[in-house]
Amino acid sequence: MAAKRLALAFCALGFLQTSFAGFERFWIFSKDADTQISETWDSLSDAEQAALIKRYQSLKEIPDEQSSALQQRMDWFTQLPDQEKQKMRETWQKMSSMERKDLRTRMLKAAPEDRAAIREEYINKYIQPGTASH
Repeated sequence: MAAKRLALAFCALGFLQTSFAGFERFWIFSKDADTQISETWDSLSDAEQAALIKRYQSLKEIPDEQSSALQQRMDWFTQLPDQEKQKMRETWQKMSSMERKDLRTRMLKAAPEDRAAIREEYINKYIQPGTASH
C-alpha cells in the first residue's frame, strides 16, 4: 500500500513538473521576448553583430537579373485567367523540385508560342480532367 502511494506521489510530482513547463511565459514578472532578444543581441561581439547584419542584408537583396526574371514570371502568371492560375498552382504543388527546375529551363529555352503547350503538358500530367477545383 505504501509503495502504491509512493508511486502515486512520484507520478503526481512528475505531472506537476511537466504541466508547468514553460509557465514563466504567463508569469507577470517574467522577461518578455523583446528583453530576451536585446540581451542576446548585446551578448554578441561587435564582429558577430556586423556579420549578422551583413548576412541579413544579403538575404534581403536580390540581384538585378534575378529580380527582373522574377518580375517577368510574375507578370506572365498574373496575365493568366483565374482558372488557369489555379491549375498552375495545383500542378506546381504536386511537382518535385527537380521537375520544377526542368519546367523552368524548358520554359526559358522555348519560343513564346511553345510555352502554352509545355504548360498544358505539365497540367495534364498532374491534374486529371475533372479533378481540378473550380
